[in-house]
Amino acid sequence: MTMYISATFKELTRKRVFLVTLILTCVFLVLFIVGVRELAGMTGQQPEAPVERLKNSMLLMVLGLLFAQFLAAFFVLFSTMGIVTGEQENGLLLAVAARPLPRWKLYLAKWLGHAVWIALYSAALFSAIVWTIHSISGLPILPEDLLRGFLLFVWMPLLLLTLTMLCSVYLPMLGTGICGALLYGIALFSGLVEGVSSEGQTPPLIEKFVLLIGLLVPTDSIYRRSLFELLGGSDLVGLTQLYMGPFSVPSVPSNAFLVYTAGYMALLLWLGCRAFSRKDL
Repeated sequence: MTMYISATFKELTRKRVFLVTLILTCVFLVLFIVGVRELAGMTGQQPEAPVERLKNSMLLMVLGLLFAQFLAAFFVLFSTMGIVTGEQENGLLLAVAARPLPRWKLYLAKWLGHAVWIALYSAALFSAIVWTIHSISGLPILPEDLLRGFLLFVWMPLLLLTLTMLCSVYLPMLGTGICGALLYGIALFSGLVEGVSSEGQTPPLIEKFVLLIGLLVPTDSIYRRSLFELLGGSDLVGLTQLYMGPFSVPSVPSNAFLVYTAGYMALLLWLGCRAFSRKDL
């Protein structure tokens, strides 16, 4: 497995999208840090109530992690959309599959290789955003809340990776990228709709739509549970509903839902291994 992880890293570094992602990530982090410093300097000159400072810090945290999950999701999509079909088209997959190794193990090795680097990238993004807000804006974060929020934030792109790899078995390279982006976008849209509708009485049709999308593509639900844990759970989440509108956490996925996402991810991996084993190379 170590060989495949190393080979995956070399493969990623040869892609231009990897270099572009790193450059854009660095630009985003620099602009974010500068922006937070400027906002902290402006608010520091004005007498503010503790609740107002807490609200501003939470808003910066939510917006920072929102764009961070954008970057993590698109890193997954652009780096893995040709992981199966793309290698099949250029003949690389046939050469690799010729080795005396079951195809399902090859599929899992590819998943694990990409998962390691995607998790590291997501962890670096999460750490940079949280450290910036905590050190500059002074948002209080407990270690146990930080750990739970971190694990859930990293879990989201890994679930998207599993879904994208399954699509790559059946769809061409461009089709995989479009399908993955649309599924991620629909999940994000449903979360925004839920945040807007939470300010009033939610129509039953909207509730059913949000529930269905959350079950089919639970990436946004995991992200919102990550925010819930990071912001101190029920102690502070009420403030997000009052001040943040569509970016709030109107409903929190339960622990049973997290167990469902683990089973959902295992099912996608099994389906991918099964489909890859039967695929005509």
